[in-house]
Amino acid sequence: MSDTATTTPMQRVTLRLGQIRVNENNVRQDLSLDERFLKSIAANGVKVPVVVLPLDEDTYELKMGHRRYFASRAAKETEQEQDAIEVPAYVLDPSLREAGEDFIDQLIENDDAFRRGLTELEQADALFGAVGAGMKQARVAELTGRSRKEVSQAVKTAKTVGERTRAALAEAATYDLDLEVLGVLGEFDDDPAAVDRLLEAHSKGRFEFQVQWERDDRAEQQARATVRPQLQAAGVRLAEDSDTLPPTAELLAELDGPDGEPMSAEAHSGCPGHVATWAENPQEPGEVDYFCTDPDHFGHRPPQEDAPETDDQADVQPTEAVEETKPSEPSEPSREYVKAGNKAYRAAEKARQAWLKDLIGRKTAPKPLAAFVTEQLLTCPKPVAQWTGDVGRHNLIKELTGYTTLAERAKSATPAKLTLLNFAVLAATFEKRMGEVRTWRTDRTARSSVYELSEIRSDARTWLTFLAEIGYPLSSVEQAITDDEPYQEDEPDPDDADGQAAEDSEDGASAEDSEDAS
Repeated sequence: MSDTATTTPMQRVTLRLGQIRVNENNVRQDLSLDERFLKSIAANGVKVPVVVLPLDEDTYELKMGHRRYFASRAAKETEQEQDAIEVPAYVLDPSLREAGEDFIDQLIENDDAFRRGLTELEQADALFGAVGAGMKQARVAELTGRSRKEVSQAVKTAKTVGERTRAALAEAATYDLDLEVLGVLGEFDDDPAAVDRLLEAHSKGRFEFQVQWERDDRAEQQARATVRPQLQAAGVRLAEDSDTLPPTAELLAELDGPDGEPMSAEAHSGCPGHVATWAENPQEPGEVDYFCTDPDHFGHRPPQEDAPETDDQADVQPTEAVEETKPSEPSEPSREYVKAGNKAYRAAEKARQAWLKDLIGRKTAPKPLAAFVTEQLLTCPKPVAQWTGDVGRHNLIKELTGYTTLAERAKSATPAKLTLLNFAVLAATFEKRMGEVRTWRTDRTARSSVYELSEIRSDARTWLTFLAEIGYPLSSVEQAITDDEPYQEDEPDPDDADGQAAEDSEDGASAEDSEDAS
C-alpha cells in the first residue's frame, strides 16, 4: 500500500486511520454511534470510502465520513491498533476547492432532503436476499450489527409480505412502517380487505385494536368452518344469522328440561324446533347457542290455564284511548348487532391489556400516574373497594406485571417502578370491573339483565378517559363508552339506544356476580 496519493479530482486510495486528521470545522455534534452501527463496522470494516483532503505527503484531513472514522476506532482498544486500521478513501484536489465548500458538502451529504435511507421493508428485502443467496442468518446478523432475532423477523416479513400487500402500501404511500407492523400485514397477506382495514386503523392510531379484531375474526371463521360439518353430521340445523330465528324462538338454557334443570342440547335434539346459531358471546371460537323455535308449540311448557275473571275485571273493558296512552317499549337490539358489539369489546379488552402490560413494564411512569393512583386510593371507588381478597384481580395483576410475587418485587423497586406497580393494582381493579361484556351496551335489555350496569359503565368511563389522557388509543367501542353514547360501528336500530336517563339507580347488592356473566 502506498502511504501517499497523487491528487486528481477524485482518486480512490487506501489509508490508515493514523494518516487521517479530524476536520475541526465538522458541524456534526452527535455522531449517533449506536450498537448496530458499531457492530456492522467491526464486522465489515468501512465499505463506503471516506473523503479526505491532503495536508502534506502523508497526512490527510477528513471531510466526509466522521461516523465511519470514529466507529472504526471504537473497534480496537489501543491507539496503536486504531491507527493501523485501513479504510478506503477518496482524495480531493485542493486546487479545485473554493472557500466554504467544506460546509456545503457537509450539508448536502447529511441533509434528509437529499438522502433517503431504505425503508424497513426494503431493509428486510435486503436481509432476505442475503439469506436467499446462501448466507447464514448468523453471518447476516454479524455483518449488519443486528441480532439473530431481528434478522429472522426481517426475513420472515420479507417472505410473507406479498405483492398485493406491497401494492396496497404503495397506493397508500405508506413507507414508514416498522417491522412489527409489516409482520402483521404479512400475517394477513392472503386477505386484501383485512390489510386495507389494518392500514386504515394504523393511520387512525387504532392498529393494535384492529390487529386483535382481525385475529379473533380469523380464529372465529376457521372454527366455524370446522363446526359446520359437525353440526350437519349430527343433523342439527344451523341459523347462520340468528336474526332469522322466529320471534317465538327461545334459548334452551331458559327452558326447563325433563329433570327440571335447564334444557340441554342433548335432551332437546329430537325436537323439530331444535336449531343452533353462533353464540352471542362465545367463550371459545365457533361456539354455538341452541334454541327451540317454538317452545309452546312443541310442548316444552305446560299450557297456561286462563285465570278466572273477577267481577271487577269483567266490568273494565280496554278502550282505544287506553291503548294509545300506554308507553311504547323500545325494541331489543338485534342479536347480530349484539354479537358484533361483544366481539369489538373483547378485542378492545385484549388490546388494552396488552398496552397496559407494556406500560407497566417500563422503567419510568408517565407523570399523571402518581396523581391518579393517589386520587383513586383516597376516594376508593367501587372497583378499588372490591380489590381486597379477590382472586381474579390478583391473577390479573400477575398477568399485567409478569411478577408472581409482587410484594417481593416492590422491595427492590425504584420509586418510579413503585408507582407503576401501584398503578398495576388499580389497572387490575378497573379491568376486572369491566369484565362484564355488556358494559358497552346502553339498551334497556342489557340494563335489566345486569345489575349496576350504569355504575359499571361509569367506572369504565373514568378508566378509559384516563388511559386516553396518557396516550392509549381508544377503539370505537371504547370511545362510545367515554362519550356515553351507543356504539355505532354497526348501525343499531335507533330504538335500541334509549340513553341513560331511564337507567335504574338502586343501590345495594354487589355487581360482582354480574361482572363475570355473559
